[in-house]
Amino acid sequence: MALSKRCIETLLDLVEIKLSCLEITDREDLREKELLVRCLQELNAESMGEDGRLTAFQAPKRRGRRPKHLQYHELHVA
Repeated sequence: MALSKRCIETLLDLVEIKLSCLEITDREDLREKELLVRCLQELNAESMGEDGRLTAFQAPKRRGRRPKHLQYHELHVA
Protein backbone atom coordinates (compact mmCIF):
# COMPACT_ATOMS: atom_id res chain seq x y z
CA MET A 1 0.00 0.00 0.00
CA ALA A 2 1.50 3.30 -1.06
CA LEU A 3 0.97 6.31 1.16
CA SER A 4 2.04 9.85 0.43
CA LYS A 5 4.83 11.38 2.50
CA ARG A 6 2.33 13.82 4.03
CA CYS A 7 -0.02 11.01 5.11
CA ILE A 8 2.85 9.07 6.68
CA GLU A 9 3.99 12.16 8.62
CA THR A 10 0.45 12.78 9.85
CA LEU A 11 0.06 9.17 10.96
CA LEU A 12 3.43 9.30 12.72
CA ASP A 13 2.31 12.41 14.61
CA LEU A 14 -0.97 10.78 15.63
CA VAL A 15 0.72 7.61 16.87
CA GLU A 16 3.29 9.62 18.84
CA ILE A 17 0.52 11.70 20.43
CA LYS A 18 -1.41 8.56 21.36
CA LEU A 19 1.74 7.01 22.88
CA SER A 20 2.46 10.13 24.92
CA CYS A 21 -1.09 10.16 26.33
CA LEU A 22 -1.28 6.44 27.08
CA GLU A 23 -1.26 5.46 30.73
CA ILE A 24 -0.28 1.86 31.40
CA THR A 25 -2.55 0.44 34.10
CA ASP A 26 -2.99 -3.17 32.99
CA ARG A 27 -1.84 -5.75 30.45
CA GLU A 28 -4.31 -4.55 27.86
CA ASP A 29 -2.76 -1.08 27.95
CA LEU A 30 0.69 -2.65 27.64
CA ARG A 31 -0.44 -4.61 24.58
CA GLU A 32 -1.82 -1.42 23.06
CA LYS A 33 1.47 0.35 23.70
CA GLU A 34 3.42 -2.47 22.04
CA LEU A 35 1.08 -2.30 19.03
CA LEU A 36 1.53 1.46 18.76
CA VAL A 37 5.32 1.11 18.95
CA ARG A 38 5.14 -1.47 16.16
CA CYS A 39 2.99 0.94 14.12
CA LEU A 40 5.55 3.68 14.68
CA GLN A 41 8.36 1.40 13.48
CA GLU A 42 6.42 0.37 10.38
CA LEU A 43 5.54 3.96 9.53
CA ASN A 44 9.18 5.01 9.96
CA ALA A 45 10.22 2.22 7.61
CA GLU A 46 7.61 3.32 5.08
CA SER A 47 8.82 6.92 5.31
CA MET A 48 12.32 5.72 4.33
CA GLY A 49 10.95 3.91 1.29
CA GLU A 50 11.08 0.40 2.76
CA ASP A 51 8.20 -2.05 3.04
CA GLY A 52 7.10 -1.64 6.66
CA ARG A 53 5.63 -5.15 6.77
CA LEU A 54 9.04 -6.70 6.11
CA THR A 55 11.01 -4.67 8.62
CA ALA A 56 12.76 -6.59 11.41
CA PHE A 57 11.47 -5.72 14.85
CA GLN A 58 12.50 -6.38 18.40
CA ALA A 59 11.26 -9.67 19.75
CA PRO A 60 8.48 -9.31 22.32
CA LYS A 61 9.39 -9.77 25.95
CA ARG A 62 9.02 -13.24 27.41
CA ARG A 63 6.37 -13.78 30.01
CA GLY A 64 6.75 -16.09 32.96
CA ARG A 65 9.70 -18.19 34.05
CA ARG A 66 12.52 -19.40 31.90
CA PRO A 67 12.30 -22.99 30.73
CA LYS A 68 14.15 -25.41 33.02
CA HIS A 69 16.80 -26.03 30.39
CA LEU A 70 17.67 -22.30 30.47
CA GLN A 71 18.01 -21.75 34.22
CA TYR A 72 20.36 -19.04 35.48
CA HIS A 73 23.09 -21.33 36.78
CA GLU A 74 23.31 -23.16 33.45
CA LEU A 75 23.52 -19.94 31.45
CA HIS A 76 26.51 -18.67 33.42
CA VAL A 77 28.70 -21.75 33.53
CA ALA A 78 32.22 -20.86 32.39
